[in-house]
Amino acid sequence: MRRSYAIWGAALVLYLVFLGWHENWRGPLTKAEIATFKTELETRGNLPADQSANLIAFLREDDGEEFFMVNIVGFPDGEVVHPDTGEKVDAQALLDSYYLPFAGKILARAGYPAFTALVQGGYIEAWGAAANPGWHAAGVMRYRSRRDLLASVNDPAFNDIHIYKRVALAATFAIPAKSIGGMLLSPRVWVALLIFAFAALVHITNLTVRKTNDR
Repeated sequence: MRRSYAIWGAALVLYLVFLGWHENWRGPLTKAEIATFKTELETRGNLPADQSANLIAFLREDDGEEFFMVNIVGFPDGEVVHPDTGEKVDAQALLDSYYLPFAGKILARAGYPAFTALVQGGYIEAWGAAANPGWHAAGVMRYRSRRDLLASVNDPAFNDIHIYKRVALAATFAIPAKSIGGMLLSPRVWVALLIFAFAALVHITNLTVRKTNDR
């Protein structure tokens, strides 16, 4: 019996550890945090005024919950010139030089790709939108919180490699969104199911071994 308690207790602890990493426990951004970032953003001046205003407005509306960054990208025709070596390289490979370090950093903050896809054709339905510049891929990146987005924006590790993204992409846009439903399971659910299934398997195995030994 004690071993059964230990198995399910360990499963519960493991899931709580996962939630400790996956969820935002610090609440929404404070006014002081936003003001500090706004000053830094204005000092750097690396975003157009309208995009800076959109970003600050997004931060001010922080609800402390997760959000998803919807990205659509288009690659240039042919190879691009590597900004460091001057050699011609594949645009996707150059983008990976930016994306892989970026993905590793945000994974540490419970950010991860929720959905990725390759574009399979032109606009099937569209109005009030600019002409298709030649989109190639779409992705949805999960962020634990808007504070984690700030941490990524302010991370000095990306200062020297963000140019790879700018050179590799002919067109892109990113817009934040909040999930309101769908059929895709959240990791909160499927991680719980995996842990439960593993604990149940260990529990059943333990009972089977005990019964065998008692014969």
